[in-house]
Amino acid sequence: MRTLPAIHNDPMEGISAVASGDTAVLVVEHVSDELKELLRQRLAAFCFGAVEVELDSDYYSFEATITELLTRFDSKPKATKIGMVGELVVHVLMPSSHPSLSSSAIYFNKEERSIKKGFDLTFHEGTKAIWYGEVKSGHVKDNESADDKSSSLLMTAAADVAGKLSHDAQRSRWDAAVYDAGLTLESSQAKTVKALLRSDARVIATGTQIKKNVVLAATVVHSVGHCRVSVEATAGVAEEIVNSKRFDATRILVIQQEELETIMSYLRSEVAADA
Repeated sequence: MRTLPAIHNDPMEGISAVASGDTAVLVVEHVSDELKELLRQRLAAFCFGAVEVELDSDYYSFEATITELLTRFDSKPKATKIGMVGELVVHVLMPSSHPSLSSSAIYFNKEERSIKKGFDLTFHEGTKAIWYGEVKSGHVKDNESADDKSSSLLMTAAADVAGKLSHDAQRSRWDAAVYDAGLTLESSQAKTVKALLRSDARVIATGTQIKKNVVLAATVVHSVGHCRVSVEATAGVAEEIVNSKRFDATRILVIQQEELETIMSYLRSEVAADA
């Protein structure tokens, strides 16, 4: 078991992280000043795409991004809110757990203020391959442990992403991923990633079943003082998924945070302070 490198290879205050192979477990102890600064610097890029934000940083300011995020978030039922927070946390902390993967996806759904359609996340590793991501999130029930919940979420994520990559998968998922790449990456990177995505889409369109690289993420909402997700249990689930041979390669990320509003409370306070 090793301590994970965090953003810029420095330990991130407020987050404990351990890993075993391609399996990582991060526990958000509290929203530290370092995490706040990361959100301030990167939230707009996560939500709208780095290339788009670079074109007009005032329009996509931190405060404007929070306002748009809260507009989308506050109108949703609790189950949807849990999913939205889980996906946002994965966007923010993925570089801490798997630094070789770079995101080519954006957080916000483009067409409307509903939940995002298609693949939850897409990543690229240099020019070699695309990794397709699926995020599942949930509260730990009274009769569950954090390990029970994370294991269930990871197995559901594996089944869902396998279905999205099946021979009858919708082309629209790849069209959305290609569009995201253009908003997220510089032109040379975007060209490569788009070509890889379109290649996968063409293979799927022939009715061929393909095995791809996947990132499976689970966000568990529960008091860390009561029970914690363990890297040992998570590695066991990862081994079961790998042994199923549904994917070429698999990387696992589990994040535990105290409550639904752990990060959202900080974002709300920033908008209130600016009012």
